[in-house]
Amino acid sequence: MNRKTPIFIILVVFLMVVGQAMANGTLESAQKYFDAGEFKKAVGLLKKITREAPSNITAWILLGNSYTGLQKNKNAIEAYEKALRIDSENEDALFGLGINYSRMRQHSNAIEAYKKIIEINPKNAEAYFELGVSYDRTNHLTYAFEQYKILKTLDEDLARKLYHIILGS
Repeated sequence: MNRKTPIFIILVVFLMVVGQAMANGTLESAQKYFDAGEFKKAVGLLKKITREAPSNITAWILLGNSYTGLQKNKNAIEAYEKALRIDSENEDALFGLGINYSRMRQHSNAIEAYKKIIEINPKNAEAYFELGVSYDRTNHLTYAFEQYKILKTLDEDLARKLYHIILGS
C-alpha cells in the first residue's frame, strides 16, 4: 500500500460524512417546507435527496407525504413503494399507500395495505379505522362492522366515527 492510499481512504470517509450531514440538513429543510404546507418546495428538495441517497427511507416517505399534500396520488404511491422496497414493513409507507389508493378509489389495494399494517402492528387503531372505511366504500358492511368491533377496544372516538360512516350518518 502506498502513502496515497490512507489519505484517499480518509478523504472518502470525510466526504461521506459531509455528504450525509448535508443530506440531513436538506432533509430537515424539506421537513420544514412540508410542515409549512409548502409541498412543492419539499418535493424539489426531496427529489434531489432521493437521487443522491436512494436508500434514504425517511426521504422517500416524506416525498410521498408531500405528493399526498399536492394530491398527486400516483407520484405518492411511487414514493411509498420505493420506501417499501427498503423496508417492506414500514407502517408510515403502508399507511400513505393506503390513503392514496383510497383517494384513487382503488379500495382493494388500500385494503391490502391496511391489512399489512395490522399484521405488523395489531394495535394500530388508524389502520383499523381506514380498513373499515375501505370496506364500507366497497359495500362489505359485515367486514366494516368487524373493524368497528375491534376498534372499540383500541380507540372509542375512532370507533364512533367509523360507526357513523358505516351507518351513513
